Amino acid sequence: MSNTIWWPFELAPELDASFRTYKEEMAHRHVSLNKQRIGQLAGQLADIMASHVPDIIERDGLPYLCHIINGWGNATYRQREMISEMLPFVHYDGGGNPFILQCEPEGDFHPWQAFAYAVMAGVDADAPIGQSDITLRQLGRHTRQLNIGKEQGHELGHLLYALSQLEPSKDIPPFLIGGEPHDLKAVMDMAIDAHYYGSFDVCRKVHLTEGICAISHRVEGFAEYRPVAEQFLHGQLDILFLLCMTLEESQASLKNGILLEDNPRLKELRDVLKISNFLENHAFYVGHLVELATLAAQCGFTPGVAHVNAMFHAVNLLNEIIPDYLPYIYFEDCFLHFGHYRRGITLLQELDVTLPAGTPATLDLAAYTVNLDERTPWRTAPAKITELSEVHRNVFRLAKPVQQERDRFLTVLHHYAKVADRELEARGGFKHFRRIGPPSWPRSFHYEFLDYGDKIGIEVHIESDAVQPMNDVVQAVTPKVQSLFPDRTVQWDDNWYKNRGRLQILFEEEYPEEALSGAMQSLIAATYADFHPVASNIRIIS
Repeated sequence: MSNTIWWPFELAPELDASFRTYKEEMAHRHVSLNKQRIGQLAGQLADIMASHVPDIIERDGLPYLCHIINGWGNATYRQREMISEMLPFVHYDGGGNPFILQCEPEGDFHPWQAFAYAVMAGVDADAPIGQSDITLRQLGRHTRQLNIGKEQGHELGHLLYALSQLEPSKDIPPFLIGGEPHDLKAVMDMAIDAHYYGSFDVCRKVHLTEGICAISHRVEGFAEYRPVAEQFLHGQLDILFLLCMTLEESQASLKNGILLEDNPRLKELRDVLKISNFLENHAFYVGHLVELATLAAQCGFTPGVAHVNAMFHAVNLLNEIIPDYLPYIYFEDCFLHFGHYRRGITLLQELDVTLPAGTPATLDLAAYTVNLDERTPWRTAPAKITELSEVHRNVFRLAKPVQQERDRFLTVLHHYAKVADRELEARGGFKHFRRIGPPSWPRSFHYEFLDYGDKIGIEVHIESDAVQPMNDVVQAVTPKVQSLFPDRTVQWDDNWYKNRGRLQILFEEEYPEEALSGAMQSLIAATYADFHPVASNIRIIS
């Protein structure tokens, strides 16, 4: 199908022929990048983020935070750098060294994702984070337990890219994968195997390509991986031709009033790419591939004329389409899609496409960084989507919120918020739970409201090895809590979260919301003095 070794799609014969023809034509076009439109859209997305950033940070998760950094840089917000928001997620090992939990709710869910996006944003690896004495390089040096299995090499792309900047050496401390040590070569081999044979989920293979390209360029002794990096890169960038074809068909439908059901070629292309008709999926895909091409160019992987033209064309098309839809997006549920796109297009406008082949591109990775305090906040209005024409709403859809709390759960939280001390406010923005705990406690030990759909629990959670000393403390107060709620079953659950444990009290639907809020207050009042002295002094992992 393709003149590269790696290619992820099986195309029907007619589409295959169209793809080949289109690719050949792209090699002979001359496409100019409309940088003015990039500046306009990047600015609009900055204004929208300025309005929505408090709600995104309130979600209380490192994956959300690092995607702000990915799309808007180490942004200034409330006179602080965004990277400082990472500090509550830091744990300490037995030697007092800082690290981030991997594949854990109180850390990151993709190994080294947060480090990769900070490095991609041009954050100084040796600068103190916030008011601490912790640096990105220190965090990377001590975040070695990845908490993934041997078969999960698809998770290693972010790690390899960040590692190429933080520790560009073959002689580095090993990573623990499946409980076994892996040196850099073993990690690279896992990543390459996953690229060839792993599932094509979300954006993982794009990040694998980024990481493999970066290591083969920056680490002495790893140039032998360059040919396979080029194979993966060329295959990834060939996808741009399919995306250009898709966007051309989409734009033609919008301009000519053609509904999706009357454009079978558009449906076929989207089915192949598995992006449906959601606008943010198109931006997400293009953004990732442009980001990949530019970051690879920084490592001396010069994109060819056809790929440059395809990038310019795809971005020009999307930058004509997106502004019509921008006022109506559910930004907090798709900001990461548009963040990757913003990152990609701001890098692309810096790329010098006249460099001789093999010459590393010079990019100012921090140039796109935003001071959110100085923007004019713009809040989107999804409910006004009907202002768009029927054709616009048919050719592209905008995803609806994926998280929606039950009214009963929100009412409980409202009652609690009215009386909670500032340090014990319920934090987070998830559909079914809110954590409670003072800043001096490790994040992985906390009180929690947890909505089960037919019951609501008030609970005490132990969610990492770092806070295992709390296990005995929580079990010891269980009799006291039982006496506090004589008509309830107070359960100590040994099996909770990888056998770390929790205390649980469930309340049925008929239990009044205000009384349920009061139950949490009573639980805190009865146990806080027992928990606080121990929890506030935990800084190491066993």
